[in-house]
Amino acid sequence: GEGVSTYLWKEIASLYTPRRFLGKVWYEQISSIPCHYSHSVDSPLTSAPIPRPTSVTNTSPNINQSTPSSFSENELRLQQTLDYLITFNVSNSSMLEPHAVYTPQYQAARWISMYDQYRIPIPSTSEPSREEYPFLQRYSLAVLYFATGGLEHWLYGMNFLQEYHECNWSDQFEIRGIEHVLTFGVLCDGEPDFQDGEEDLWNRERTVTGVSLPPYNNMKGTLPEELRHLRYLKELNIIYNKGVTGSIPFQYGSLKHMSFLNLVDTSLSGKIPLDFAHLTKMKKLRLERNQLSANTIEGDLDFMTEMKSLYRLSLGFNAGIAGTLPDFVSNLSNLQVLSLSNTGLHGILPPSLSKLIKLKVLSLDDCAFEGSVDMIKKLLDLTHVYLEDNLFNDTIDDSFFAGFETLVHLDISNCSFSGSVPGHLFNLPQLEVLDMNMNNLSGELPADAIASAQSSKLKFLSLHSNNITGPIPTSIGQLKNVTTLDVSINHLMGDIPTEIGDLVDLDILFLGRNSFNEAPLPAWIQNMTQLTELSLKSSSLIREIPSWLGDMTNLKFLDLGENDLSNTIPQSLGNLSQLVILLLNANHLSGTLGLGQLENLETLLIDDNNLTGNTDAMCAHEITHFIADCAELYCNCCSLCCSDEKTCNDSEWLGNHEAVWEYDYERVYWGFEEGVIINSGTGDIK
Repeated sequence: GEGVSTYLWKEIASLYTPRRFLGKVWYEQISSIPCHYSHSVDSPLTSAPIPRPTSVTNTSPNINQSTPSSFSENELRLQQTLDYLITFNVSNSSMLEPHAVYTPQYQAARWISMYDQYRIPIPSTSEPSREEYPFLQRYSLAVLYFATGGLEHWLYGMNFLQEYHECNWSDQFEIRGIEHVLTFGVLCDGEPDFQDGEEDLWNRERTVTGVSLPPYNNMKGTLPEELRHLRYLKELNIIYNKGVTGSIPFQYGSLKHMSFLNLVDTSLSGKIPLDFAHLTKMKKLRLERNQLSANTIEGDLDFMTEMKSLYRLSLGFNAGIAGTLPDFVSNLSNLQVLSLSNTGLHGILPPSLSKLIKLKVLSLDDCAFEGSVDMIKKLLDLTHVYLEDNLFNDTIDDSFFAGFETLVHLDISNCSFSGSVPGHLFNLPQLEVLDMNMNNLSGELPADAIASAQSSKLKFLSLHSNNITGPIPTSIGQLKNVTTLDVSINHLMGDIPTEIGDLVDLDILFLGRNSFNEAPLPAWIQNMTQLTELSLKSSSLIREIPSWLGDMTNLKFLDLGENDLSNTIPQSLGNLSQLVILLLNANHLSGTLGLGQLENLETLLIDDNNLTGNTDAMCAHEITHFIADCAELYCNCCSLCCSDEKTCNDSEWLGNHEAVWEYDYERVYWGFEEGVIINSGTGDIK
């Protein structure tokens, strides 16, 4: 209704939206409804309960509502506040001038002096007092709220700016898949790290030691330097909020108790402050997925040299971080996670990397590293190794990751490795992902080693785009847990073994572009109804497409292109209602197309066949890529029409094989290799 403040409108909206989808998990806000609190909230930093008010009369701050005190008293408090903030350089004085009334600093000063029901005492400008730190703490958190769009943009208010103590500015959230609730907001610790000579102002009960804001909270703005006044801060978590911009304030380097700094997937830019060299208690530093820059050759990361307690370092997905991997990293002896993926780092890996004997996760993918990886082979406690998309050009031999009993993921794809597929990898007891695609591997698959892998936990096996020869061993059926098998684009020969049909959990099967014996589509495939993707492109298939293929209703991707299939397209394929990609080009198919039931189809290639009639049924749906021989088959919705005179579809339509670790090797999308550019108007190749 009329007169309801902006604060209240936002809070009312959140009360009636108790469950929001945040990324890949559901978060449920469970304590924001105005009511009597019936329980305490445990901080994740301590087992001591955070004090809560016995009742809440209004969960929405209202800066337009005057306190019971007189207007003149409020004006006096505002002037005293501004005098104190300017005199002691709490905030930049330019942010507190009369013309700067819309700055976060001025808004916070105005709120804390005039509208805050808590009525915290304002420190004197003449001499230090006991009121100084409590005031600084509350003011700094209010600046954070205004600086990141708390008033206009936050989806979850977490009780910020309420009239009770700021240690109660938090809320609880449930996450699907996690049994316990998580607390987001201001976190207070019963055991802050007081140094000798420092006064314990609040008997260790109400000192802010953590600020943890929820992901996907629509934060917009910059990180304020005023957080430096939270001198006992141990933890700062602001993740998955792309609206957070600007640089990381160098003043945060004075937060000497900081142990956990997580600023992930925001839009922060600039260099990481060298002042972070003072943060010697740091245990976890996560700054990945930003726009940060650094040149290691110029020493931009040397601030980490004395972070001896650091066990997780994640700087990945910052393309501006360049140079070579600094040798001092090997002196961070407690490191368990080192993640530098998708940066501009290059050069050889330092041999001293072998000193990181506690390392469990190593992510160096999508950089430009080269040379040997011998030093990594000594880190036997590794569980996850991601080296893909580099220039190592090393040789794989019998010692390659041998003895890694705890290894779960090994991704060395697209690294120019040579050698053969080592058999001992199939007998690593914990290995679930083995991705060696797009290398220069040769020789045959290790049939005997695969045969002895009955207890293998392997789920994902990708060897595509190598030079592997010989047959697919019949022992492949021993890999009972495999869900993805991709051996396409090799020089495999012989018959496709029926034992693949024993892989009852198989979801994705890519065998195309090999030199198998001519044969019809294997009949045992009809029992693999769980398949979602099947590629047998250029696999020497002959005869007709069997009608039973229409019973494989889980298929989303089907590629039978570039074979010698003949006869008509079975209309049972119309039962594949989930199909998104259908590639039947370059065969000898005849008759009509039909298949108008495939409403989810996005890509259809039927060119270089002998089909006739029209595509009216198919054109009733919007298809992104539709290529056909329009001389024989009338098509009024094709994205490209081919004629007898020219072969116009010379692009390499190979389905995207990649399933990357960042998405837990789940298929994210289908893409196609870039080919020649085709003019859709004339069919001319450019």
